[in-house]
Amino acid sequence: MEGFPFSLSLTVRISDLNFANHVGYQNYLSYFEESRLAYLNTMGYSEMDIGGCGIMVAEALCRYKRELFLHDTIQIGCRINQLRSKGFRCEHQIRRRGILCAEGYTDCLSYDHRLKAVVKLPEPFIAAVKGGPA
Repeated sequence: MEGFPFSLSLTVRISDLNFANHVGYQNYLSYFEESRLAYLNTMGYSEMDIGGCGIMVAEALCRYKRELFLHDTIQIGCRINQLRSKGFRCEHQIRRRGILCAEGYTDCLSYDHRLKAVVKLPEPFIAAVKGGPA
């Protein structure tokens, strides 16, 4: 996906649908999460370990543009930007056949689960993000 260093392809599952037979709003955020986790993985990281600490989502936003339906193949783009001393923003787009269906972001904090505290982003993580996926 143009402008996104990473994208993940998924097929809409029956469990993603709501009573109106389209994808329920909450699943868009799950799609964002799946793409974020897969993107982190390409750099050798996980949600629990970005170089000595984990991440915690502090805020999420999704703008819905088009409905998604059972068996739709979607691409979820993810990019990390707005690096701050203790966090970053992941921007996301969901497209079906090139058409924008949703966009949004998750603001993530660098979090030490042992200390139960927000901490500085690890320098190797910052370098990996700036250099793109490995």
